[in-house]
Amino acid sequence: MGGVITTPTFIEQFNNPDALVQGLVTGLYDAGCLVGSIATFFWSEPMGRKKSVYIGVVIVLIGTIVQVTAKTVAHLIVGRIVTGVGVGIMTAIVPTWQAEVSPAQSRGQLLTVQASCIILGYLFSCWIALGASYTNSSFQWTGPIALQAIFALYLGFCMPFLVESPRWLANHKGIGEATAVISRLRGKPIDHPEVLEVRREIQLVLEEETSSGAWCDLFKSTGEQNLRRLMLGVVGLYMQQIGGINSISYYLPVILQEYIGLDLHLSHILTGVAAIEYFIFSMFPILFVEKVGRRNSMIWGAVAQAIIMVIASVGLAVNTSSSLKLTVAMYFLFYAAFAMSYLNVPWMYAPEINSLRMRVKGGAAASASNWLFNGIVVTVTPIGLQNLGWKFYMIFVALNISFIPIVYFCYPETRGLSLEQIDHIFYGKGTTTNWLYQGVRESIHQRRATIIASDLETSGSGNDLKEKVADCHVENSS
Repeated sequence: MGGVITTPTFIEQFNNPDALVQGLVTGLYDAGCLVGSIATFFWSEPMGRKKSVYIGVVIVLIGTIVQVTAKTVAHLIVGRIVTGVGVGIMTAIVPTWQAEVSPAQSRGQLLTVQASCIILGYLFSCWIALGASYTNSSFQWTGPIALQAIFALYLGFCMPFLVESPRWLANHKGIGEATAVISRLRGKPIDHPEVLEVRREIQLVLEEETSSGAWCDLFKSTGEQNLRRLMLGVVGLYMQQIGGINSISYYLPVILQEYIGLDLHLSHILTGVAAIEYFIFSMFPILFVEKVGRRNSMIWGAVAQAIIMVIASVGLAVNTSSSLKLTVAMYFLFYAAFAMSYLNVPWMYAPEINSLRMRVKGGAAASASNWLFNGIVVTVTPIGLQNLGWKFYMIFVALNISFIPIVYFCYPETRGLSLEQIDHIFYGKGTTTNWLYQGVRESIHQRRATIIASDLETSGSGNDLKEKVADCHVENSS
């Protein structure tokens, strides 16, 4: 939206909106996303992943039509909220769906591709906004907004060819239907050992889970740590949004014009170039996310983001031609640091750590957290920059530093573990004072045992396999 609200025809149509109105037009979209995410918490699980996404697609199309026909600020805001509801539904469901159909060894990579597709859409919007800015009609602002309808229609046309989650099918339809989908996803016969092993793990988890999936189970002592698991996802998306990314990405054209002093077209060009860089770096974690892990990605990402924000603040404070160029360079670097850490990991973490029956609720709560804090940051950014200037970025420095101990002490490692293995990190634990950080050490040792088992299985060292895995489990329990 940052590439739209500065165009002459938008300013003329909506009577030269001030910083508060700009923040509301931009931020209330996130309020709609928040509503959509919360709604899925209550009704999505019985419907399934596919039907829920269909509903999101229809709502996005309706909201887009309302936006491009807007003549007043109130009309535009209604369209933004409606569109947001549809997007909120899809962001709550799609990561969960993706996690449930992905093999453990490549789940992080596939969810990274999904996150990169979000940035690809952002890239398209930046360049479409640049192209539209050269026109003199209302297409300057209606064209970029209408673009989202194309992607919604594409998703709707693709849905019939996609499979339902095998884990949802096992919970609601039967293990037979789930097995058929697992076979299709793995490209192996229905009686293949790999297919049967996944089936066995799902059946075992369904037998072990004592919660019914009702929201009240979050607050019951079921031995599954449902509330803690949900909160890990919520805080993960909180950290993603409150770290400062959308104070840049939503408003980069505005910042380049009003605070750096560039003209409209150059601001859009630099925003488009930054989006290309953003997308390229968003693909890098495909190479290392299953090697480095979730914890290290978030810890070092927070360190990098804090350092970059400090330098960007200094550039704005000094306020010379050279220092402002340094600040622009820091915006580019922040994109790179965020794209390789907090862009993908929080979205994959929420569906990974929640139990089967609570997974959609956990994903919905995490998505709601994303849009709540996204909306807060987007709404206050114009006001914060206007009143605090460079000091506004120092808030994000402090926040990023606070993420480091949160991740280090509270977040278990999930890379390479099946969703059912992750469940066992939490089972029967968290009843003492170590509730917040219990299972972190165990998850690292469990991952080590999985690597040893995989390596030795490949080499055929059966006896060594048993001894080394046993050693890891002894260390895990000590």
